[in-house]
Parts: sequence; C-alpha cells; structure tokens
Amino acid sequence: MNLIIRITILFVFVSLIVFLVGGVISFNVMMREVNYEQRRFLTERLDRVENRLATRPVEDTLRWTKLIIVRLNYKEEESTTFSDTLVMHSQLERMEPHLRLDAVRNVNGSSYWISLYDIIIEPDDIRDGLVESLVTMYLILLGAVIIIGFLASYYILRPFNLTLEVIKNFSLTKPDQKLKFPKSTVSEFKRLNRFLDEMTRKVKSDYQSLKEFSENASHEFQTPIAIVQSKLEVLMDGDNLTKEQIEQITYAQHTIKRLSNLSNALALLTKIENQEFANISEIKLSETLTNILEEFKELIELKSIELKISLVGNLVIQADLVLIELLLTNLINNAIRHNWEGGKIEVSLSEDTLEISNTGHTLDIPGDELFERFKKSNQSAKSMGLGLAIVKKICDFYNYSISYQNRGDLHTIHIQF
Repeated sequence: MNLIIRITILFVFVSLIVFLVGGVISFNVMMREVNYEQRRFLTERLDRVENRLATRPVEDTLRWTKLIIVRLNYKEEESTTFSDTLVMHSQLERMEPHLRLDAVRNVNGSSYWISLYDIIIEPDDIRDGLVESLVTMYLILLGAVIIIGFLASYYILRPFNLTLEVIKNFSLTKPDQKLKFPKSTVSEFKRLNRFLDEMTRKVKSDYQSLKEFSENASHEFQTPIAIVQSKLEVLMDGDNLTKEQIEQITYAQHTIKRLSNLSNALALLTKIENQEFANISEIKLSETLTNILEEFKELIELKSIELKISLVGNLVIQADLVLIELLLTNLINNAIRHNWEGGKIEVSLSEDTLEISNTGHTLDIPGDELFERFKKSNQSAKSMGLGLAIVKKICDFYNYSISYQNRGDLHTIHIQF
C-alpha cells in the first residue's frame, strides 16, 4: 500500500468522524433555531390577536383555525405558557404534533384566555433530511478525494518514482555510470535527490577503493605464496633430508596451498557480492550437471561411492555459466569430501528443483549455520568452511531457495530455481 492510499484512507476516516460529529452538532443547532422561530411566530400571532381584541373585543368565545379566545368573567394576571400537544391535521386527517401557546391577556379592562397552535417540524424529519444531505456530501467528498489522490500519486509523486527507477538501475560495477535524477519543484524531493547524488558518489568511490584493495591484496598474497611454495619445492628436492624434515616440508606445502585457496575463495565471494558476474546466458542444467559429475567420476570410484542420478525434464535457467558451474562443483565436491568409504550420493533434478544427498557423519553444528562462512563440523577439519557459503551466496544472487535436511546419516541440499 503506497503513501497516497494510506493518506487517502486516513483522510476519509477522519472526514467520517468529522461528518458524524458535525451532523450531531448541526442537528442540535437546527432544532434550537426551529424551536426559537416557532415560538417567535406564535408570540407575534399573539401580539396581533391582542391588538385585534383592543379594537374588536370578543364577548364570549371565539374559535378559529388554530386559535381559541375565551373571555374570562374574572380578572387574571397575564401569563404565557408553551407546550407540546397533538392536534388533528385537516389535510392529513391524522393527529400531528403541534406547539401550543396558552396566554392570559388583559385588554381594555377585560381578561382573555388565548390558545394558539402551530404544527411542529418533527425531529425525525430534520434528522432524515440532515442525514441525506450529509451522506450525499460525504460521497461527493469521497469521490473527489479518491480522484485527487490518484492524480496526486501520479503527478506529485512522479519525481519520486522516477528517482526510485534511477536508484534501481544503479550499479556499482559501472564506474562510468552517471545518475540523472528528475527535476522537481518540491523542496523535499530536491533535498532527496541531492542526498542520493552525494551518497552514490561516495559509495562508488568507496567501492572502487575497496575493490582495488581486494584485488591488490589478493595479488600480493599470491606472490609471496608462490615464492614460498617454490622454495619448499626446492627444499623437497634436496639431498640428505630426514624423514621428519620431509614431513614438515609437506605440512608447510599443504598449509601454503590452503592459504592460497582461502585467498581465492574470499576474493570470489567479494566478486559475487559486488555482482561482477554479468555474463547471462541460457544454461541447460542437466547437461552441465552431467559434465561435472563426469569430472568427479574417478574421485567417486576411488572412495567406492555408489552414485544414483535422476535427471527429469530439461531445466533451462538464465545465469552466468561460471557461477552455476562453481555452485554445482562445490555441491558435488562437498558430497564426496564429507562422505565415507562405500557411501552413496543421490543426485535428483526435476523441473525446478535440484537435490544432492550424501551419506556422512552427523553434524555437530545446527543445520541453519551450515551455509555461514567458516562454519564446519569437526569431521571437516580439512575444509575451509567456505564451499557452502559460496553456494549460498550464488543462490542469494539469483534468488534461488536453498535449504539443508538431515534424515539419519543422509544429508540433503535442496535448491529450488
């Protein structure tokens, strides 16, 4: 739900409350004014009747439409009383509520009892009319708010939406990319665009510095590693080496190789995070998987592992071939490395899912930590703990879903494309 819709709903809700409260207030004000006017009207009629009696006195009783005058045989103090009563309506032929004015007036020494009637505007009629008018106005206001809301969403927020598109297309891997933010007369959008422009410039600068540092560090690591490796090879070829010296040199060679692999793996993770793999192509996953399994055939046979392959359908994905081959290689290599002699590996590929299962020892770490960097079980002491982290990073890069399941001594990696 976007901002304009939220504001529109809030405005409609507040307007409804205002209309309800305003309706109650309007009803009370209208009733007060109606009552005042009705009483004033009867009072004016009473004054006219009193003036008429001064010139044309009534001898006994006079009945007229909504008027009764009775001459009293005794002297009475003047008084005025208003009350509600029911009177037969001559046209509707039913009892209708009326406002009644009873008064005693002394005119030319004679006392008269005067009774006047006037039909009352009923509260129900006022309420019905008021509700009808308020509902009509509210519906008109609602329609106007919705229309204006959509227009405001399109025109007023258009610069903001264009800014989002610019940011969406922004890429750190394009150093020559120039961001052109839309012009706007709204001061907040101007400030936003200035901030985003400054921020992206700084991010690109920091990224380039970090990229250069990573590349230089990786390169500089490889140089001393290669020198040390060559020196160790020279020492290994030397004469008069004791068995213990040969073991120490071999251990140092393994350590140097592991350090080199670690440097390469971390550099690869950095490149994936920086989205430097952009050579997208159509990849037939079954063919790629078959080729990789063929490469590991000798290693699988060496550990006497039983391999079961089930490739159903012809899944085609859009991705960088280097990353997909790296993902599959790491998964197969992981299934072989952490397997035992005479174990089994099951590879299953369906229309949108890849499952690779292998036998192996029970993990001594939670399954949800298996894809984190440098997380490994004790039996994986020779592993750097980066293989599945690279696999997870590739899956996140392409929005693939990856999970781990364990059933007894069978470990399964599940990827949904």
